[in-house]
Amino acid sequence: MRLKLIACKALCREISYLSALSQNNIDITFIRQGFHNAPDVLRRNLQQEIDAVESGRDPHTNELGGNGDVLSPYNDDDFDAILIGYGLCSNGIAGIHSAGHPLVIPRGHDCITFFLGSKERYLEYFQKLPGCFWYTSSWIDNADMPCEKQNQRLREYYQEKGYDAEDLEFFLESMNGWTRNYHHAAYIKMPFFDKEEHQQFTKDAAAFYHWDYTLLDGDLSLLKRFLDGDWAPEDFLVVPPGCSVAASNDSGIITCVEEPAVPPEKEREE
Repeated sequence: MRLKLIACKALCREISYLSALSQNNIDITFIRQGFHNAPDVLRRNLQQEIDAVESGRDPHTNELGGNGDVLSPYNDDDFDAILIGYGLCSNGIAGIHSAGHPLVIPRGHDCITFFLGSKERYLEYFQKLPGCFWYTSSWIDNADMPCEKQNQRLREYYQEKGYDAEDLEFFLESMNGWTRNYHHAAYIKMPFFDKEEHQQFTKDAAAFYHWDYTLLDGDLSLLKRFLDGDWAPEDFLVVPPGCSVAASNDSGIITCVEEPAVPPEKEREE
């Protein structure tokens, strides 16, 4: 199969490794990490990428720049499906749709499911490690992960903005208040790659925030089946052309609806 994959850059090591081993021809577009914190922006960006594929004018794949403003075709072979390398991600994928290609999405609340290998294992550790912040090599490489250095950067930034000492301490205490809701830092060690410095990074972060540190083995099986086209319905949602993604609010996590799903922000406006 020829597949288009649109994925979060937080999965870049795992997806790059598995796509190199897959029998399928996989064309990958990575989107910078962090949009799960802005789900409306994530939805818009994903839909723009899907629409570009639909139009045959995907700049990552279909067109090659020519002279001036002229663009010449690069590859006009169609894709068999568009893979979405995201979980539900704070409803950030709710409402996305394709007019001409099936969308294939792993069932998961977020990408931690992909690193752990299944939504069932994710639920198991969600219960075992309540209030857990997750770390992986790909996350540490591509995201501004909570740590002492990040905290110091915030301090220096707001000092430069002119905050006095008392106001700065109050402001940083407010910004970091979320850390009190967490009690664990878990590092997921992937079977094909690891860096000791990334484990140490997580240990140091746990010590700084007074969290317990846990080391877990990662599992690539869900991502491998995702890229290989082994889309069992209990683990993957296949959204037919013309339908859109919606939260299912049950153990399946996501579902599809025949009419375009109304994004959550539109519901609030109404």
